[in-house]
Amino acid sequence: MAEIILHHYALSPFSEKIRRVLAYKGVPWRAVEQPIMMPKPELVPLTGGNRRIPAMQVGADVYCDTACIARRIEQLHPERPVIPQAAAGTVAMIEDWADHRLFMFAVPPTILALFDDLPPGFIEDRRAMSPGFSREAIEAAAPHALEQALHAFDQLDAQLARSPYLLGADFTLADAAAYHPVRFMQNAPELAAHVAARPALADWCGRIAGFGEGKVTPLSGAEALAAATAATPADVDGGVPADAPFAAGDTVCIVADDYGPETTVGRLVRMQANEVVVLREDAAVGEVAVHYPRAGYVVSRA
Repeated sequence: MAEIILHHYALSPFSEKIRRVLAYKGVPWRAVEQPIMMPKPELVPLTGGNRRIPAMQVGADVYCDTACIARRIEQLHPERPVIPQAAAGTVAMIEDWADHRLFMFAVPPTILALFDDLPPGFIEDRRAMSPGFSREAIEAAAPHALEQALHAFDQLDAQLARSPYLLGADFTLADAAAYHPVRFMQNAPELAAHVAARPALADWCGRIAGFGEGKVTPLSGAEALAAATAATPADVDGGVPADAPFAAGDTVCIVADDYGPETTVGRLVRMQANEVVVLREDAAVGEVAVHYPRAGYVVSRA
């Protein structure tokens, strides 16, 4: 089996979601440190243009979006499951709430608290993904966002007072998803105090952080590109159902439905209820299969 390569950066909240899953499972993985801002010349040849972090690479198969990444990890390494079959729907609903609603409330107060430490060009870079992103907009949004985030903290704290993890005795993807916005806010000391003030929430954060870094070894971006070049896409079976809006072999465009204008264009090879896969050619790596979840992405004819 080809090794798992995670393209990430240390402060990426969504990367932390996947790092917690890998650490909990004890799965060996390789870490490619990607830039926090564009350009990302050792990422976009793999994704076809998608700049979002993290992305997971297994040979010449590239998985975009943490929902897709986590489920492929679960398929490859079912030991210590994080998506228990009996609670898969509940996990998905909590994950969607945390990745979107809770995370979007975590962003304004955290960015505002850390504003003076942001690297030069950060605001301009994020504005390219989300028009209107500015210090003024962040300052205006932060009070309400913090109020809503703390309301969520209260809900999480109440639930975690009843069980070690959100769904009971065991860690699941629901915990990884809810953890990463909370951990992101903990980067600002004045916001970390809100976590510390909620004992069950603070203990839960400590348990998840306690998984450690996991079985990780570094890999250069050039080595990751070479691994893709040397491999051929392997996870491309499944086809396209007859009642789908496209046929296998159609050239389609995939773009997120929330923010970010980057698209991936390729030849459709799989379209299922939860995933869409395209094959594409890039001069830097040859043929790669790029995988996306169906939820949160628009697929259209290119």
